[in-house]
Amino acid sequence: MKPRNKILAKVRSVPSIPSVVVKLRKFLRDPDVSFDELAKVIEYDPGLTVNLLQLANSAYFGWSGKIKTVKEAITRLGTNRIFQMVLCMSVAPMVRKPIKGYDMESNGLWKHSIATAICSEQLARMKNIPDSEEVFTAGLLHDMGKILLGTFVEIDDEPIKDLVNLEGLSFNEAERRILGIDHAEAAAELLQYWKLPESVVAAARWHHNPEAAPQKNRNIVDLIHVADILCIRMGWGIGTDGPLYRLDKDAQERLGINSMVEDEVTRKVGAAIDELKNILNFAPEPIHT
Repeated sequence: MKPRNKILAKVRSVPSIPSVVVKLRKFLRDPDVSFDELAKVIEYDPGLTVNLLQLANSAYFGWSGKIKTVKEAITRLGTNRIFQMVLCMSVAPMVRKPIKGYDMESNGLWKHSIATAICSEQLARMKNIPDSEEVFTAGLLHDMGKILLGTFVEIDDEPIKDLVNLEGLSFNEAERRILGIDHAEAAAELLQYWKLPESVVAAARWHHNPEAAPQKNRNIVDLIHVADILCIRMGWGIGTDGPLYRLDKDAQERLGINSMVEDEVTRKVGAAIDELKNILNFAPEPIHT
């Protein structure tokens, strides 16, 4: 019997996203939100406040001057960027652990999640992709299903790899054949349970199969798909499954991404990772050629 139902049941055992993230999400939908009230929500957690101000003063996320208070960070960077930074720090404890089924070292998924978030955001900017406000969040969370499938993949490691080697399936296709579900669908179930936006859920669900995505979510799915593959190629937080995924050329063409764009965006992502490595508690991985 395939363990699909057991995996789906695990969705409710994953810790909920902290209340501060839920409150911030609510505030983002209010055009008349008070920055003072928003700052108080964040400042209730001193550790979060320190981390937020560190990120706000980083070259990638931050301002050219020195940001000293949470309210100043909100005013200068905007509520959406603040939400992204708080979300980063909130999910970090969940994705910093080793994931044995994918042979991902401690911080491996964390590195890949951050790299994909930055890469997808940079691609959206470079190509002027519309409706991409949620792309950083989607990139950050697209592989959360691996924390649900890790144990099951470890148990069925050999059958999954046999399908990849003997039938030429991608790793997630083999997951689905053996387990009844793949990590992309598991991620979508988790993000839907967390009540995150539909576009973020769709990006996770279809990031290995962009052709199947609903048309209204096609841009964000294409962005996450291409960013995911580029980050795998560069060796940013990959497990043994990393090389076993295929780039969808149609998604690449829809975005208008060529080798020059790829080179430029990977350079920018590398610089950002180097800038953020101490704040986010990881070191950059070697580039694979």
